[in-house]
Order: sequence, then C-alpha cells, then structure tokens
Amino acid sequence: MSTLEQARRAVYDVDPTVRQRAAVYLGTHGDESLTPELVALLVAEPDFFVRETLTWAVVRRPTAALPHLVEALDGAPKARVQVLHALSKIQAPEAVPHILPFADDADPRVAMKAWWALGRTGTPEAAPALLPHLGRGDEEQQRELARALEQLGEPGVPGLAEAVTDGDGAVRRHAAQTLVLVGDPAARPAAPALAAMAETDAKDNALVALEALAALDEPCVGPALERLRDGKDRFRSMTAQWLLADRAERGLDAASRGD
Repeated sequence: MSTLEQARRAVYDVDPTVRQRAAVYLGTHGDESLTPELVALLVAEPDFFVRETLTWAVVRRPTAALPHLVEALDGAPKARVQVLHALSKIQAPEAVPHILPFADDADPRVAMKAWWALGRTGTPEAAPALLPHLGRGDEEQQRELARALEQLGEPGVPGLAEAVTDGDGAVRRHAAQTLVLVGDPAARPAAPALAAMAETDAKDNALVALEALAALDEPCVGPALERLRDGKDRFRSMTAQWLLADRAERGLDAASRGD
C-alpha cells in the first residue's frame, strides 16, 4: 500500500492527531483528484484543529476546490462558517454571487464570515452587500464588518463617504472608523465628507472623522483642519492644531503650502 493511500485511510481515523497528520500529508503530496474528498472531509470534520489543516490542504488547489466549496455552501448548512473561511482564503471573484446571500444570514457567525470572504475578493460587487450593515449589531459584528471593508479597500470608499453623511449617528461613526482602517491612499475620495463630519458632528463622532481625515494626503485636508483650528469650538480647535503639527512633521501639507 502506498504512503498516499495510507494517508487517505488515516484521515478517517478516530484520533484527531492522526487525522491531522494525514491531512498535512494529503495537502502536501496529493493532487487535484483528492480535492472533492478533502472538501467532504472538511465539511464533516468535528475537530477545530483538523478542520484548519483540512482548510489549508483544500485551498492549496484553489481552482479545483472552488466548485466543491460553492456546492457545499448550500449542501452543508452546519459547515458554512468553515466553507466561507476557505473561500476567503481563495479570494475568487467568481465566488461572490454564491457568497452574497450569506451576508444577511440570520446566524451572525455565518454573516461575519461571509463579510470577510466578500471583502477579501476586492470586487466592487461586494460593497452593496457590506455597506447596509454599518452601525448595526454588537461590537464584534461592527469590528468584523470594518475589517471586511478594510480588505475591500477602494471599491467600498464611495459608499463609506456617503455613509458619513447618514442621518444615523451610529452609521456615521462606524463609517468613519472604517475609513480610519482603509487609510491613505484608498480613502482619499472620502476627505470632503470627513471634513464636513469633523466640522458639524457631535464630539465623539467628530474625533473619529478627524482621525480618518488627518491621515489622508489630500489637498483639501490642510485647509479643512485650519478652518477648525481657527474656529470657536475649543475641542475642534485644539485637536486640529495638534493634527496640523503632526501633518507638518510628516510633510503631508507641503504641496498645499507650495513648498
């Protein structure tokens, strides 16, 4: 019996340590013909560490794995979190239509993993599925959505810029927090909206908007901070003064000063 065949048998062993070692061997030495079996094992595996190893083995052959993972999304509801986890590692744009329905899943674990998988694809089609969740859910859900939009990057920025003008303060704050993560240069188109939020929103929200704004190397940022520095609001004035000094040290406003 070949070593490969021994590993194929061992991956069904009752001992999770044996299964994990076998999964490592199959992922390293197996070929694409094993992919359907590895995906089936991933879906059925009860042990977390073995599942992670099987995920690694599956995504080593992304082209072969993709159709089987997509099929498992509908065929194995209890394994959706792990299947979406594998899809997030493959980052295949063609998987987006299959992942989109799960962005609104009633199970927050499934929804959050779908957000992450969508964000990792970097495709514009992911943005409309992610943006409506801004300001919703608990702290963990908001953090995971922000991370997904950070991964998505530039395609999500127009929607985030629009969200910082939303009538709901929680949505505005979450959008600004996400733009902090997206950062320069991808978040530059949001600079005017962030400047307006920094000037008009409540203190806590304004502070987040200022943090996102001050990181951007965009010509409108310096003048916006100068207006706030020279304004009557002491909190905004002091914060803007500190941010202008920090930007000067980093040379971010050199172009607007004509240096």
